[in-house]
Amino acid sequence: MLLFRVLFSIVLLLSTVYAESSVWKISDGKHTMYIGGTFHLLRSTDFPLPHEFDDAYRQSDYVVFETDLSQAQSQTFQRALAQKMMLPSGKSLSTILSSKTYKELKGYVDSQGYKIEMFDHMQPWAVMLTLTQLKLSQIGIDQNGVDSYYYQRSLNDHIPQRYLESIEEQRAIITDIGEGEEDAVILQTLRDMKELNSMMAWMVSDWRKGKTERLKRELVDEMRTESPKMYRSVLKLRNEAWMPKLLSMLHEEKRGFVLVGAMHLLGEDGLLEQFQREGYSVELLKK
Repeated sequence: MLLFRVLFSIVLLLSTVYAESSVWKISDGKHTMYIGGTFHLLRSTDFPLPHEFDDAYRQSDYVVFETDLSQAQSQTFQRALAQKMMLPSGKSLSTILSSKTYKELKGYVDSQGYKIEMFDHMQPWAVMLTLTQLKLSQIGIDQNGVDSYYYQRSLNDHIPQRYLESIEEQRAIITDIGEGEEDAVILQTLRDMKELNSMMAWMVSDWRKGKTERLKRELVDEMRTESPKMYRSVLKLRNEAWMPKLLSMLHEEKRGFVLVGAMHLLGEDGLLEQFQREGYSVELLKK
């Protein structure tokens, strides 16, 4: 799903050694649902995926994605998104960012061999998207991830698919990222670029061991503190909108396997915490 491809802080990477678990079982004793924290971009060496994903997939009657991936990958969606990437006529990054932030951005762009003119008329979220994709590609993270894998697999297996939000809702979220927090978006992106390799090391290690505390603290909590509006629109409000749909699915006769970006599961506004508050059992699947 494109939204989380543009946010490095949401792109958690699987190691070549299988994680202890990235999938949870939600149950009330009678009904069961599986929910997996997904990674939207991977390296080719990250496949095959941890067996817990396949275990949940095989025991489910349908798969739930954030949105319809066929529409997210369509030329119509990409064109509509591209039209939103540019700033209004007469505006540029140099006019909407502080001089300090613009200077830092230019310094980073120059260090990567690009020209600031390539970015100067882009919306800040589009700059974030572009720089993130360029950096991830440089370090070999250019494969479609968990969502795309199970999207294609469920098509091949004729397993029904469901979606938590429309592609129009998702596009609106993407194009609203950073509004009113333009400097914070750019500065956080630049920090992510500089710390990419070290962040990869500890994220992979923690996720492999089934640990989530540092992931919650340094990704979810940091977004909430440094970019509260982004946190609210990207995580909190969407989780709140998804919960009634998930609860309705959970009480059906058939069993669903839900795949959402890993950050949606963590923290006080995360889906796992919300299921627990509703009185459901939340069990981490293990080997």
